[in-house]
Amino acid sequence: MSVLVVETYIVKAEKVDEFDPALEEFLQFKDANPQLFAGVRAWSLHRQDYGSVAGLYAETWEFDDLAAMEEATARIFADEKMKAISRGFHQLVDPATFSASIWRPIATR
Repeated sequence: MSVLVVETYIVKAEKVDEFDPALEEFLQFKDANPQLFAGVRAWSLHRQDYGSVAGLYAETWEFDDLAAMEEATARIFADEKMKAISRGFHQLVDPATFSASIWRPIATR
């Protein structure tokens, strides 16, 4: 069964206008470098519009297993361009709201 890396965060109010261009930069980079992202089964980003924390983002990376996750993330985040994208992203996010966790499915239908 696959594993999911789930990151949640809120973009700083003063950085909201910078988020969409940064996201587009990442998406273009990801699309242009499929070999770098080998092992990532799926990636998605969701934004909570209504609920206890409106504006909360949930980013999900899916991998086959923990070994695939470790291998792919080590390769991805060793890349210089991806390091720059990641640094820029973390400047947009309120660090007090950032969390990362690993999930595994128990049952699906």
